[in-house]
Amino acid sequence: MRHAPLLSTLLVGFGLAAPLLSTTRAYAAPSPVGLARGWQVAGTGLHLGGYGTQDLTKETGKPWQLTTEDLSLFSNWNVTSRFRVFSELSLEDALIVQAGTGVRTSAAALAFERLYVDYRASEQLTARVGRFLTPVGHWNLIHADPLVWTTSRPIVTDYPFPTYTTGGMIYGAIGPFPRQIDYSLYGGNGDDTPGSPGRNPYDRLYGGRLSYAFGNSKIGFSYAHFAQEIPLVEQNDLIGIDWRWSRGGYAISSEAIYRFSSLGPAQDERGAFLQGVAPLSSTRLFAVARYEYFCQGSAFPAVHLWVAGLALRVTRTSVLKAEYAWARHNAVGAETGFLASFGILF
Repeated sequence: MRHAPLLSTLLVGFGLAAPLLSTTRAYAAPSPVGLARGWQVAGTGLHLGGYGTQDLTKETGKPWQLTTEDLSLFSNWNVTSRFRVFSELSLEDALIVQAGTGVRTSAAALAFERLYVDYRASEQLTARVGRFLTPVGHWNLIHADPLVWTTSRPIVTDYPFPTYTTGGMIYGAIGPFPRQIDYSLYGGNGDDTPGSPGRNPYDRLYGGRLSYAFGNSKIGFSYAHFAQEIPLVEQNDLIGIDWRWSRGGYAISSEAIYRFSSLGPAQDERGAFLQGVAPLSSTRLFAVARYEYFCQGSAFPAVHLWVAGLALRVTRTSVLKAEYAWARHNAVGAETGFLASFGILF
């Protein structure tokens, strides 16, 4: 079967999650670190925080490289009980030290990764205007590197859709269910360019997401429509499903997407990942393993990628991660080799 790797990943994941439907405890998102307190500016409603990430990598076929990957400052200003202004100012690749070439800072880039205004009409409805993370899957919404278990990012959480949207969104929680359903509806422009050279920039984006917590799990469904116009006009419809489970230090997570192209089935993209986390000798050291499948279309062989690594919680708000990734038919240029990072929330 053409989709056998994708289907088997989903079946294994949902097979593991199915017995959890009968549990009753509230879901709590697993994370390598706890949230930092930041700094509250007295009497202003302004709260400051952020994170930093330092990477050490030896990718396949490349020299050793030490990179100050991210220095991000969050500001969260509660102007009134209903209005909130949030920003994330990020300095990326501030310092790169590479074996054989020395030190360089020319790749440094300073930009507002997120900048938006929220108006909270009620618990069921909040309106947002500005630049925000596109709500597809759960990995893209976690965002901060110290809050995820690996240095590398799964292909399906980055490659097939825009990371950011500039436009508007309404979101909230609805329903008299055992637990409410979280929803978001959004539209605007996908104002980032796909990470692979030669890929088209995104345009005219809209979509929505629903998520529901049950027991120790959370499941989500995403839809996004967007256009790409260079060199050919292409309309894309993406559907996705994601889920997470955690209990006693163990965690399992998965995301899967299918992207339909207006240029025909040969251009459709599909993929999934399944990741597991297990505590080792203490509550500070964790083993992490992940399998990924991604197919760009019938013209390219499917990518199969494996990741195995460790995550050490150094302090409550900092984590040291190291992993090794290897792939077969790596047409998308996913990171492979030795990857390590130190991340801290402040």
